[in-house]
Amino acid sequence: MESETKTTKPVLSRKEAAAYLGIHINTLDNSDIPRIHIGRRTLFRQKTLDRHIAGNEKSQSRRQRCGK
Repeated sequence: MESETKTTKPVLSRKEAAAYLGIHINTLDNSDIPRIHIGRRTLFRQKTLDRHIAGNEKSQSRRQRCGK
């Protein structure tokens, strides 16, 4: 039985990264989130995804304060 979860993996596949962010793979592919290409594989660092989420939270908060 595998005990490792997606939140403990340092690098995620496209499918895992999309699920982690709660978005569709096509949305992830069209995003500006930095990624790693190894051969035909595309991988995402979980720390990068976490920073992306945190950055968007700060952006949202700024917009809400401005009344937009």
